[in-house]
Amino acid sequence: MVIILRALLMAVSVASVLTACTVKPSAPAPVEVTVPYSAAMAKAVAEVPSLDDIFSLTPEQQAEFLQYFNSAQLQDMPRHKRLYSFLEQHTAGFNYLGQNYTAREAYANKSGNCISLAVLTKALADIAGIPIEFQTIISAPVYSMKNDYMLSSDHVRTFLYDPDFVPEKGVIYFGKPRVVVDYLPSSGDLTGPRISEKTFIAMFYRNLAADAAVATKYSQSLALLKEALEYDSHYSSVINLVAVVHRRLQRPELAEQFYQYGLDVAANKATLIGNYAMLKFGAGEAEQAEAMLQSLLELEEYDPYLWFLLGQTATSKQRYEDAVSYFSKAAEQAPYVHQLQLELAAALYRNQQFDKAGEVLAAAAALAPTESTRQRYDAKLQALKLYQSRH
Repeated sequence: MVIILRALLMAVSVASVLTACTVKPSAPAPVEVTVPYSAAMAKAVAEVPSLDDIFSLTPEQQAEFLQYFNSAQLQDMPRHKRLYSFLEQHTAGFNYLGQNYTAREAYANKSGNCISLAVLTKALADIAGIPIEFQTIISAPVYSMKNDYMLSSDHVRTFLYDPDFVPEKGVIYFGKPRVVVDYLPSSGDLTGPRISEKTFIAMFYRNLAADAAVATKYSQSLALLKEALEYDSHYSSVINLVAVVHRRLQRPELAEQFYQYGLDVAANKATLIGNYAMLKFGAGEAEQAEAMLQSLLELEEYDPYLWFLLGQTATSKQRYEDAVSYFSKAAEQAPYVHQLQLELAAALYRNQQFDKAGEVLAAAAALAPTESTRQRYDAKLQALKLYQSRH
């Protein structure tokens, strides 16, 4: 589980256009895009955990795990399943709002967030010699507001592969035997991409940096973000937080440089564009900011909860037409999520599209998971019909 700081909005990068010619030129060397220089980040001094600090267990913890893992009664169980069985005993206290713990802290407390559990899984897998892989999950995030930040939590799961698997000759396999370690599985989860170990490490440092930023410990946050960039300098979430922290340090010119850099190198640009637009609004460049927000609608990023967040932002600014566009995109990408239908209906109502709002409310009621929720949606629908009949 990861914590993503979103400061609220983001931008258009200038794309070069190549014209065709009759003689095919030699391919130009790719232009190296370097991370912008920040003296504040370069000079930031704070306690930053090493990889050993993050992934190692105490001798006592290792001994306890190995006693279980090597017990005689489990020797007929494949090694990756033995590890999974051990982890089942350590997951009860983990949730979206848990702490960002190292492996030894997560082991000792039997709690933490999803990233903490993935850290613990990797630590145990390294001891047992079990290959692992990480995958992001696009899940309905938990939102909270702290110190004028909007925080959202998302989710990482881990695959444990059978290290002793030997393919049988003449048999076609579609993948190695594996088990999925997913601490908060949901039928509504949308799977995201697999991520490298380096990106996963950058996520952990980013989480610690987010905690520091919320606590207004900006030097500590920048020191952690500097480490995160060493592991994945193209990771949009890290770049976004770097820009947000510089904005809080009253360095908008550096924040802009990092937003521009992110738009050049990051795969996921929507949050960067949104936050960059807010920076432009604050600088009085409303026309550019409006263009950036409009460009968001042209992106094809598959993350309905990002569009949900942008819809909430537009609603808070009474930009109801934009809110309809954002919530429509969210509902289109996850049509089975009734809360998105409800938010879209509310935006349509505020935008005085009453007939369409009624249609969407009816769809939300049909998707409601409980009778009480369905009745609540039906009541809203009847209230809307009554309003229309009187106007």
